Amino acid sequence: MTDLSCGSLTYAGVSFQFGEGTPYAITNFKRGTAGYRTSDRDRVRRDGRQMGRDYKAGPSHELSLAVLGEGGTRAEREADVRSLVRALAAVWSADSLRSQSGAVAELRVGDRVARGRPRDFMPDDSGLWDGTDEPVLVFDATDDHWYGAEEATTIRFVPVFTGGLPISAEVPFVLGGGSGESSYMVTVGGDVAAWPVFELHGPIRDPFIEVVGVGRLVFTGQLAYDQTLTVNTSDGWVKRDGAAFPGALSPAGSRLSDMALRPGSYQVFFGGYDPTGSSSLDVRVAPAFTSF
Repeated sequence: MTDLSCGSLTYAGVSFQFGEGTPYAITNFKRGTAGYRTSDRDRVRRDGRQMGRDYKAGPSHELSLAVLGEGGTRAEREADVRSLVRALAAVWSADSLRSQSGAVAELRVGDRVARGRPRDFMPDDSGLWDGTDEPVLVFDATDDHWYGAEEATTIRFVPVFTGGLPISAEVPFVLGGGSGESSYMVTVGGDVAAWPVFELHGPIRDPFIEVVGVGRLVFTGQLAYDQTLTVNTSDGWVKRDGAAFPGALSPAGSRLSDMALRPGSYQVFFGGYDPTGSSSLDVRVAPAFTSF
């Protein structure tokens, strides 16, 4: 069970804390539930309906805060609470976030996180002149899951040697070219499937990532020593150094939509062509939960 006494709203360049230890006390939190988008249709010349395919919509979560101004006089308390509410409204407006298609914020309540965007800001100014305000804030989530702390694993490239002598992987030269692969066990927590994020760090050419029993992602192209390829399986994109990298994912492998990981342990392979033996793969997974 998560602690509902504190939380935060986080997005690029912003980390806003509320709850215990701040002027913004949590007075209520209503966890939203997902609605459904359906393609049902009425039965022709019969009672009832023909069920179609259903999709879950993202829920809306509602947070109530008590904003408490400080000061020795009523005027000082009023001025303080007005300043606090303005700061909260600016953060919740998320102007820098709204201009970016696909960008999301994280609403943390206790130790669980929902992903989405802050939306409605509804102040209650009835107590403003006495130094209090009780706004209600709405957060629209991308899905009906809550996420735990992200777990990261780094897998180092290990070249394949073709010589007859055993040579440590730390030796700064490679016999027989620069092909190779590495593997590592990755454990996924939570109670529903989670979507991993992969980060490939060069230098490497034509890399691949395989999660045994799930799928194999094959990429075409080359990363320099200072370049990173980020693969977001949840949102379905591949970027090199933060910019779109079309054509990098080869149709010879699996689709990103195949890579959801249910709770359990998985062996992850990573390989390609790297004569330096210095490339690596970061695997990041946030366990997903259906509730707190």
